Amino acid sequence: MEKLAGVAIDYKEINHQIDLSRQENSNHLKAAVVLLLNFKKFNGKSEYVFQLIKRSQKISQGGDISCPGGMLQPRQDNFLNFILKTGILPAIYGRHASRTQKVDKETAELINLFLTNALREAWEEIGLNPLNTRYLGALPSYTLSLLARTIFPVVCVTRRTFSYKLNSEVEKMVEIPLRDFFQKENYAMLNVTTSLGEGSKSQPYQTPCLVIPDGNGNEDILWGATFNIIQNFLRIVSDNTLPSDYSSRTMNKVLTLKYISPKG
Repeated sequence: MEKLAGVAIDYKEINHQIDLSRQENSNHLKAAVVLLLNFKKFNGKSEYVFQLIKRSQKISQGGDISCPGGMLQPRQDNFLNFILKTGILPAIYGRHASRTQKVDKETAELINLFLTNALREAWEEIGLNPLNTRYLGALPSYTLSLLARTIFPVVCVTRRTFSYKLNSEVEKMVEIPLRDFFQKENYAMLNVTTSLGEGSKSQPYQTPCLVIPDGNGNEDILWGATFNIIQNFLRIVSDNTLPSDYSSRTMNKVLTLKYISPKG
C-alpha cells in the first residue's frame, strides 16, 4: 500500500478525454478490472498468487487470461457506489481512497466508482464477495486501441480463499504465483498477427508474454493488457526488480474478427 500510495493516478484526465470523445460520437468504452491477490497454499508453499480468469469463447478476447472485471454500467455502478459508500466500501478500504493514495476529490470519487464497477463484475463472473476483499490501491489506466476501450485497474487482496462460482463468461480460473514473474525462463516473445477479413492489412508485431503450464500438458499465455498491468504493479512494489531479458522462446497468436466480436 505504501508503494502504491506514491503512484500518479490519471483517472480524472483520461475519464474527461473519453467523455469528450464520446460527445463527438466516439464509441470508446470504460472498463474496470480488479487485480486480485490471495495468500494461500500453492503447490505445497504458502505464497501470494494472482487470481485471474480465462475468458470464455462466448465473449470478446475469448481464450485470453485477464483480471475479473468488465464494462462500466454508468447508472447501475453510480447507484451502487452511492449505496455502498456508507457501508461496504469503507469496510473494503479500511481507509478512504483519498488517504490511501494522494489524489484530489474527483479522482478519489472515480476510484470509488471503478472499484464498485470491478467488484460488481467480479461478483457476477467468479462469485467474489466484496466483503472478502481489502483494497490496496489503484493503478494507472490502460488503453486498448484495437478494442476502443480504456481499463481502470484497482488492486485488492482477498481476505480468505473462497469457492469460485463461474458464469458463462469464464472458462476457468487461473492462479499464478507472484514468484513466476521473477523467473526469466517463464517468459517468451509472442508473435501476434491479425486476420480481420478481406480488405484489412495484417500488422504483425511481437510482444513479451508469460507462459503458464495448465497442469494438463498444455500451456496458457498471459499477454497484452493484463500482462502489462501486472508488470506495472510488480515494478512498483518490487522497485523494478523484474527480469530485464527474456528467454529466446517464441509463441504465436492470430487475432481474428471472432476475437474482437464473437457475435460478428
